[in-house]
Amino acid sequence: MKTTFPSLLTVAGATALALSSCGRDDDGGEKVTIAGSDTMLQVGLAWQDAYKSVASNVALSVEGEGSSTGFKALIDKTAEIAHSSRQIKESEAEKIKAAHNGTEAVEHIVGFDGIAVFMHPGNPVKSISVPELKEIWAAGGTINNWNQVGGSDSEIQRMGRSNSSGTYGYFQKAILGKNAEGKGLEYKPGTGAANGSQGVVEFCSTTPSGIGYSGMSYKNDTVGWLSVSAEKGGEAIEPSIANVQNKTYPIARPLYIYTVGEPDPDSTVGKYLAWIKGEGGQEVVSAQGFVPIN
Repeated sequence: MKTTFPSLLTVAGATALALSSCGRDDDGGEKVTIAGSDTMLQVGLAWQDAYKSVASNVALSVEGEGSSTGFKALIDKTAEIAHSSRQIKESEAEKIKAAHNGTEAVEHIVGFDGIAVFMHPGNPVKSISVPELKEIWAAGGTINNWNQVGGSDSEIQRMGRSNSSGTYGYFQKAILGKNAEGKGLEYKPGTGAANGSQGVVEFCSTTPSGIGYSGMSYKNDTVGWLSVSAEKGGEAIEPSIANVQNKTYPIARPLYIYTVGEPDPDSTVGKYLAWIKGEGGQEVVSAQGFVPIN
């Protein structure tokens, strides 16, 4: 399937680099350390489990505390792979290049994700538009009560992610947008910051007036979510794998892996990355509620 997501930042000038010295575990096998996105933690752990049957001598260590932490780990040379739910910032790319003697970060798209807008399952509101989401979340926005979008008379309580999260940055850019001067808008004061996606879901499942955003794969039976239209009055689309694939759901993004340089295909990292992009790894992507690259 050919994707038509917005054009992606190209990390130019990346040179081939054999990432074969990934360290060894206590049993003498190869070890690969992976850090970064909380959104990708569950699929990362599922990849870790599935890869045991492919390369039993490779020990994968997976952490997910936010996309920014993955880039920091590449800079600090404490990880070989960074998971990210947003594109790398220019400042992060420059620091990686400086830390690795001029070798640049390389971007790999490994799946796609829809950002769901969660709310309490008892909330009568079932759909919302992107412009209304901006008025709810952006500093200076005019929507502060559910009765302004067809709900009951209750103040909207917002729960977002911490600023180390790629989802935080993506939602800020895609939904909050910019002001008339072209400067990116900030979140409204009083917006909560959950450490992980599970925290957002738990908040919305227990707070009748709550609203939150995170990857759609974190949906469970305790929480509801809103269908979203690109414009007010337009057709509201439910977040789903099919609707991300057919590009009708308006809040969707790629999921990334970043490496320092292009891994040698015969290296431990190179073989693992090829498996992720191949049939086995992409079956895991689908099983975890994300959208595969093909």
